[in-house]
Amino acid sequence: MQGRIDVSVNNLQLVNWQPSRFDARIASSAGKYTRKISQKAVQNISALGGTGGVAALQRSYLRFFENFGYDRIALSCMLRNGVCAMDGVEPVGGGYAIIKGGGIPAINVIGYNRNVDWNELLTRLQRVMRDNVQAVVK
Repeated sequence: MQGRIDVSVNNLQLVNWQPSRFDARIASSAGKYTRKISQKAVQNISALGGTGGVAALQRSYLRFFENFGYDRIALSCMLRNGVCAMDGVEPVGGGYAIIKGGGIPAINVIGYNRNVDWNELLTRLQRVMRDNVQAVVK
């Protein structure tokens, strides 16, 4: 992924050093800069919600592209009682946009699971991180 992001975590509460409550948001930063995301990154983001989105991407004409342009990226989690209430860039149909495409080729990633079990989300994140190389931060 190429671009800039802002991260915020507010109202963090820990119980036995484990998060029990917080409001977190990751979003693309404002301003002009190159915004590209690889097909692998899109697959990793899609894997957080299950395998349906990845399979749809691999079957479509988009599988021929290595990178995609994006306009905005956002994902938020409000953790309460072991459940993350998820949101993104903006509402889309019955879901929310996690990636709003921009440029050519562009891709949109839509999330439909509004409420995700925190432990399941952590398991999916660990699986994605285990299967990938370390991020490069500049």
